Amino acid sequence: MSTSNEYPSKFGKYDLLAPIGTGGMAEVFKARTAGPDGFEKHLVIKRILPEYAHDRAFIEMLIAEAKVTSLLHHPNIVQIYELGQVEGQHYIAMEYVQGTDLLNLLSHCTREKLRVPTEIAIYIVAEVCKGLAHAHAATDADDRPLNIIHRDVSPSNILISNDGAVKIMDFGVATADIDRIDSHRLGDLKGKLGYMCPEQADGKAVDRRGDIFSLGIVLFECLTLKRLFVGKTQVQTLMNVRDAKINAKFQRHSYIPEPIRKILRTALAKNPNRRYSTATHLQEALLDYLFEGRLRVSSQDVAAFLDSVLAPAPEKKVRRHRRRSTAQQSAIKTDDDTVDEHHAIPALPKSQFVRPAHLHRLDLTAAVFHLKNDDEPTFGPIDFGRLNALLLQRAIAPNEWLSVNGSDWLRLADLPSVVDLYPALFEPEPDRPLLDGPINRVRLPSLFYRIYRGRLDGKLKLSRGTILTEVAFQGGKPVNITSNIKSDLLGPFLIKRGLATEQVIASVLQGVNRVTHVGTALTQAGILTPESLATALENQFRARLYNTFTWNHGWYEFFGGSIPTPVGGVPNAPAVGTILEGIRFAYDLPTLEDLFAEFLEHDFRIAPLRPSFSEVLQGPEQFAFERLSGATTLKDALDDESVGPIQRLHLLRLAFALHQTEHLSLRRAAS
Repeated sequence: MSTSNEYPSKFGKYDLLAPIGTGGMAEVFKARTAGPDGFEKHLVIKRILPEYAHDRAFIEMLIAEAKVTSLLHHPNIVQIYELGQVEGQHYIAMEYVQGTDLLNLLSHCTREKLRVPTEIAIYIVAEVCKGLAHAHAATDADDRPLNIIHRDVSPSNILISNDGAVKIMDFGVATADIDRIDSHRLGDLKGKLGYMCPEQADGKAVDRRGDIFSLGIVLFECLTLKRLFVGKTQVQTLMNVRDAKINAKFQRHSYIPEPIRKILRTALAKNPNRRYSTATHLQEALLDYLFEGRLRVSSQDVAAFLDSVLAPAPEKKVRRHRRRSTAQQSAIKTDDDTVDEHHAIPALPKSQFVRPAHLHRLDLTAAVFHLKNDDEPTFGPIDFGRLNALLLQRAIAPNEWLSVNGSDWLRLADLPSVVDLYPALFEPEPDRPLLDGPINRVRLPSLFYRIYRGRLDGKLKLSRGTILTEVAFQGGKPVNITSNIKSDLLGPFLIKRGLATEQVIASVLQGVNRVTHVGTALTQAGILTPESLATALENQFRARLYNTFTWNHGWYEFFGGSIPTPVGGVPNAPAVGTILEGIRFAYDLPTLEDLFAEFLEHDFRIAPLRPSFSEVLQGPEQFAFERLSGATTLKDALDDESVGPIQRLHLLRLAFALHQTEHLSLRRAAS
């Protein structure tokens, strides 16, 4: 064996190409082995350090790792090729994964102040679950359970290849029912302190649920880039692990979606009996979250993110990936800053976001205003009275852009004279939300149904950049809605439906107090009857509500408690009927086909319809329900010559509505 520090160097039949790292007892090298006709294979050599070459305890640990891992053949586990020794120095030859480990990826993200997108973190952890599930269920040649426990699940032992494959490695401190492996002699506190489970920290027996706890820590740290249990000393770390208190951590990282918090609470339960019983159960919970949020993630997405973080000059690629992230497009908060890419107007230079000093002394009652929202044309000009009316209607959001007498754009909340008019509109919510998280076209109907099933009272705030819509609920039913989308205002709504013209509305408003509601002014002028106004307000309510079902991204917060007095024009329909109407309104055939594209061959089960749902089904939906009831997959229901585009639309709309209202559950794809 060569002792030269130059590489490549010879080690038995292997060429050591470069060192990868050194651990407590071993050193790791990238290596290759050659064969005839120019054949060569890259791999990794892990060998015991020379000073421990004759230490029997270390040798047995290496042998144990080789014996355990050699029995595991799974794409999410690093493969062991060989156990041997060269000149008395024991080694393992194992699979070479060209890429990085998760610890290095998280370290780069921390330096770049870049969060790992939620869906990417979930995908990585779900892939690790697959590897752990295989290890936990492994048997010997006689089909006897090996009862393998990894005991060192941590970011440094999770490898991610350049093409996005995720693999777990290093079963060096694993325990298993294999001859000549004495788990007690290997020590009860093997593994990294910050990733232990409470029972391991207490020196108690550990089973596969200990690995699940460790993987829960990994998921939390992927989402937050903060260590979960590490203290100032090893003793403090062990105490933190043993106590397993995580609620305070969630308060500091409120951007973690509530469904993921629920998953973390289960995975990180102090009592093993309250955790997921298998890695597969944790994996399924994570995949359910991705499905419910319609978050499509693949190894290609992981590879793209890896490249964006680790490639040279990553800043441009990182920004591109931030825009692609579905689960964290709104207000990705860190401990140090807040990133919200939708809170910018690209047309204005950054230098123009400065509040002009003269606006402090300006008489706003004589000013002319223009308003600007994301994805909407400039609204105005309007005078001070109309600005007051819009504020009273909550048709203007605090973070909306405002121009005064042609000034540069600035935030409405940056004008003290405006804030002083209605300070309550600009105050933060007094309490934390009961529910919060990202929304998209899949999540919103199920969120409405969740509020309905809980018969909740409170306010749902939906935000998308500078767009803000608030829905008040009473007993789970929507009873009031406000929005700063200017095309949702009553005036534009009446114009679009041919009930009034822009000239008529402008003429009527000139003769009344400008704070007067448009509907009231039109009724007083005889343009609308009280009955037609009531119908218009009801239709406006529906349009505002159903418009939220078209949002492709955003953030929601639900605050429980008292609500404003319900306004007129609220549809007198069951809440579940309102959800179904929203789906009819907002989901066309191409959208639904795209939503269900990956799930057509999944088995599904339909639960008995609740009366609140069956009562609001229309004729075509009754036919669709009968067809779905006789099928086991959506493909079965759709693949029939009698099912044309219209029937296909009704089938998919109903399947989506059933899924969103917890009547239809999808299972794994039929084999």
